[in-house]
Amino acid sequence: MKLNINKKNSTSVRATYLFGIFVCVLSIGISGFDDNPMKNRDSFQMKINKDEEKLGLNTNHHYLKINNFVKFPSENRGVLAVRNAIDIPIKTRTSGGTGTAFKIANDAWLTARHVVHGCEMVYLSSQPVRNIYIPPSSDLALMVSTDFDSEAFELSWFPDSKNSLERRNDLLVGDLGYSIGFPKGNPGQARLQFAGYVQMTQRGAYYLKEPVKMWVETQRQPRSLDQMGGISGGPIFNKEGFVVGVHVANSLRRGRAFSVDEYAISWLIMATLKKGKLKKNSLKKEVSDKNWSDVATTWRKEGRIKKVFCTI
Repeated sequence: MKLNINKKNSTSVRATYLFGIFVCVLSIGISGFDDNPMKNRDSFQMKINKDEEKLGLNTNHHYLKINNFVKFPSENRGVLAVRNAIDIPIKTRTSGGTGTAFKIANDAWLTARHVVHGCEMVYLSSQPVRNIYIPPSSDLALMVSTDFDSEAFELSWFPDSKNSLERRNDLLVGDLGYSIGFPKGNPGQARLQFAGYVQMTQRGAYYLKEPVKMWVETQRQPRSLDQMGGISGGPIFNKEGFVVGVHVANSLRRGRAFSVDEYAISWLIMATLKKGKLKKNSLKKEVSDKNWSDVATTWRKEGRIKKVFCTI
């Protein structure tokens, strides 16, 4: 795996990276996957449209195939050689749950596949989602909803030509990231540091393998937050305010977070949306240690990051 690291810092960064991988494998092996299940609809504390329930309408799950967009590989080939691996069990859903989603284009919202997998009905806030598109090899899902007029976020990288992959500037080990969503069903966020890539395998209710970004968790807000279940599907931002990943997993013990990267997100968008293009966002805002809590609160209030509800 090639990392964009200055030579003079490569030894110390490599040591930090390898140590992070070692701790990561141990913590995942012991702790497993962090989710936010809900036992019944009453615990959702939301107003579901009763007319929708009476109609007996369900959310449609559309499973895409690799040939849905043949000009763009479905996997990030630049990091396929990653050898360090984590295994995450995906249990058959027996209860509803909550997660996080964010707007990435007109009427298009991203979340994690495992958040909506096995759900008869999916709600974005209190509005029913009719169609969800799921890629063949990534823990992602794209939901279509016309019920919200909030502004969309912008990816840090999106293919715009044949050579765009070669021009892609990936994160450096140690770069900061900020994860925003609804851990435990409530507003919350985490400050992260990029630690490289690992190979994630999910097996059980479904199977997939993909390279994901690993992050070292350095701070949570609120500080009393003891677990991150429910933040899955939420965006991770770099300091420029661009989306650099979708939060998909945590170790139950504090320490490590994992995200699907912009490459997989781009494939899903290009395979799903008609034009396969994203407009530039004039509302992008820089994020720092000084303002990240306020920014998270603002973006949730603006409706750009929403809670996802799953019912079975």
